[in-house]
Amino acid sequence: MSSYISRLLKAQAASKRLISNLTQREGKLKSLWRQLGLKGGSTSTKPRAISTSQVHKSVLIEDEELATGIQKREMDLVKQGCDDPWGFRRIIKRGTGRENDPTVIPSAFDARLVGCLCLDDRQPKWMWIEKDEGPKRCECGHFFVLKNVPPVY
Repeated sequence: MSSYISRLLKAQAASKRLISNLTQREGKLKSLWRQLGLKGGSTSTKPRAISTSQVHKSVLIEDEELATGIQKREMDLVKQGCDDPWGFRRIIKRGTGRENDPTVIPSAFDARLVGCLCLDDRQPKWMWIEKDEGPKRCECGHFFVLKNVPPVY
């Protein structure tokens, strides 16, 4: 137990030495600042030049003026009242899936990748549906057909 107390006393002495060294360094810095004409380490306050001339106020350009390409076409469609130009909110209703009544998949392109969640499967079965071919059959027996829709642009 006495060794623990002696270590504590030594640690206190070491911390006192460290504090005295720090205060000596601080005193040296203060004298250096005084020699340079600075107060307390911060620069002396000098008057700043302040301009009161009015700045030209520029106007921000609207998004419609900056937009080009598909983004501009989309903004125009939204302005005309089409809230869903890409058709994301439309739910594709699955038809009966027979060859005479297949599920219709809308597309503005010649082909589209479709995934079918067959019964008892955890992963979808992926297949390409082409524009000119008739109804395409999945492994589960469900039929899909591609319907041509106009593109947004």
